Amino acid sequence: MLNSSKFLKVSRLLLVNLLVVTLFVSCTQLNELTNISKPSVSVVNMKITGMTLQDIELTADVEVENPNSVGVDLSSYSYSLDINESNFVSGSEQRGLNIGAKNSSVVQVPVTLTFSELLQTFQSIRDQDESDYKFAASFGFDLPILGTVEVPVEYSGKIPVVKQPSISLANFSIESLSMTGADLLVELNVQNPNAFQLRVDDLNFDLEINGLRSFSGNISETINIDSKSAQTVKLPFNISFLNAGMAAYRLLNSDEDLGYHLKGSTLIGSDLPFFNKSNFNFDKSGSVDILK
Repeated sequence: MLNSSKFLKVSRLLLVNLLVVTLFVSCTQLNELTNISKPSVSVVNMKITGMTLQDIELTADVEVENPNSVGVDLSSYSYSLDINESNFVSGSEQRGLNIGAKNSSVVQVPVTLTFSELLQTFQSIRDQDESDYKFAASFGFDLPILGTVEVPVEYSGKIPVVKQPSISLANFSIESLSMTGADLLVELNVQNPNAFQLRVDDLNFDLEINGLRSFSGNISETINIDSKSAQTVKLPFNISFLNAGMAAYRLLNSDEDLGYHLKGSTLIGSDLPFFNKSNFNFDKSGSVDILK
């Protein structure tokens, strides 16, 4: 059994050892904290993740590397995207992501652009198939000792400039005409001004010719239109003068140009893997010769 003096010596020795270990750990931690470095940020890729006739979504894969021996917190980021060296879209987001010690993580930043606003703002790119862009972002980190710091990053690339197709009346011809009715042929022109193929599905339309009853039609099969080209779609119709009246006969038998109003809707897709189908409405008026 230890006497009191020996017990005191052992206790003091244990206390001293504990203090030494605690001091060593504290010094090590303090050294780690006083040697905090900013995380490094880089855009490893920026790709198209979705596109329709109306808009395009770009997603930046931003790699964040933490060189420190302690974890750091990504608290927020802000971004802007420039077209023709002018800011077009910007945004920000609050984040609560912890990047572990000596670790890295990829943060995805989605950016959406609307083509109608893009072409209205930058009219100089209307005739271009693609446009340059610059993505700039700033990532905010909460670091020990240093507090909140911002780390900037930039990336440049190109995006396609998507233009609206056009659907119009190409020809209106009479295949046969009698006192009781007429066989007509309506030809629609579908034009693709883009540098990639378009697919037209489920085309529905109503056509009114100079007061004649509306001709309604549907094309269920897919129409593939190559880049920078047009395709004509032919649709036969029959009209009965018993229902339409003799005014329709006199109109079709005249040599006057006919006014028309064409409207409808269709689904537009593409062979591009990231291009999603979307609804496209058309409404066009004009005049057309009667082909006999």
